[in-house]
Amino acid sequence: MKTAGFNVARDVARVHFALMFGYRLFSLYYPLFLFSQGLSLVQIGQAYLFIYLPIALAAPPVGFLTRLIHPAIMVVAGCLGYGAYALGMLFFGNTGVIFAWQIELGLSAALFFTASRALLMAHSNGDAERGFSWFYNAPYWAGALAPLAGAFIIWKFGFGAAFQISAAICVYAALLAAGMSEHPWRLNRGDSPLRRFARDWRASLKLAFSKTAGAFVMVSFAVALVESLLHPFFILFLKDDIGWANQQVIWFTAISAAVFSVFYFFVLRRWQTGNPRQSIKRGGIITGIATMAFGFFMPVLSYLSVFAIEFARTIGGFLCGTGRSVLLAKELDGRPAEGGALDTIFSPLAIALGSFLGGYAIIWLGYQWLFLLSGAVVIFAVLLSYSKIAER
Repeated sequence: MKTAGFNVARDVARVHFALMFGYRLFSLYYPLFLFSQGLSLVQIGQAYLFIYLPIALAAPPVGFLTRLIHPAIMVVAGCLGYGAYALGMLFFGNTGVIFAWQIELGLSAALFFTASRALLMAHSNGDAERGFSWFYNAPYWAGALAPLAGAFIIWKFGFGAAFQISAAICVYAALLAAGMSEHPWRLNRGDSPLRRFARDWRASLKLAFSKTAGAFVMVSFAVALVESLLHPFFILFLKDDIGWANQQVIWFTAISAAVFSVFYFFVLRRWQTGNPRQSIKRGGIITGIATMAFGFFMPVLSYLSVFAIEFARTIGGFLCGTGRSVLLAKELDGRPAEGGALDTIFSPLAIALGSFLGGYAIIWLGYQWLFLLSGAVVIFAVLLSYSKIAER
């Protein structure tokens, strides 16, 4: 028998898949698009900063709104915002206009991700790991097909067609999201809701950064930060430093996403024991070692070695991301509005900082030293979490 939690997890994952399919028709090639428009590495990093910093800053206000409005309504608004962003790319203007559209996308993402996570936390029914595993897997399912479809569309009809089709798919995702309003949600419109939210937010921060959870939350943040240092530049790294052609990059992205989805269903989910702290530690170790491996083996990287190392990094990031969400869902049990907002802050804040610093770091250090040093930072964070546990 399907439970209410199962239905919510299924519906949220379905909307997430549709939205990411539409967005990823062109997002994989977006750094190349910006580069072709004359933006420098630093400006490309800034473009991503203006997406992800608004997500982190807007997450708490959106969390407050979930007390007053059903989260499904905000998920719908977020999907429509993604569609508006895609249409906005048809009118590529100067750098200021681009940065304004990036902010709009960030606010839309804050609506979608905060509200979606709040719904998942409220309906986890003691099995948050399953719901968040589906949620985090949805972009990989989309990533297995969307880049290939996007490449064909861009090749045949240009970026304009990809932007228009992306917008149409985002509208379809919004229609799917509208159906989630049937899932029950407890509103809290009592006296002084803002004051009560501020009080509950302070209490939630204390729980999230308590002695039992704080070290693991920071490990997951370190992993997200390291991944984000190269997030906007990885395709440029494959093309410029490794020397891959466009077709190789496209097939690499699609095959990696497809293989990971299959790997999750048949292997990875069996490793998930319901212990989010263990998932975060394992994910941190895997990410740190794999990131350093890129630096060690960079002079002799082949197609298969890049695939294997990046696949390991994907596993590590997935374990850390789901582990953090499950940990916060358990620590903030009964506080889905605050939990969804707090969970949404971490990855976007890490990506905002990482993408902004990544352009400078590549110029100063080069890719090889950036891989080595950032991987070492993650290993240090994991070891530090062990020391904090030993102290207790």
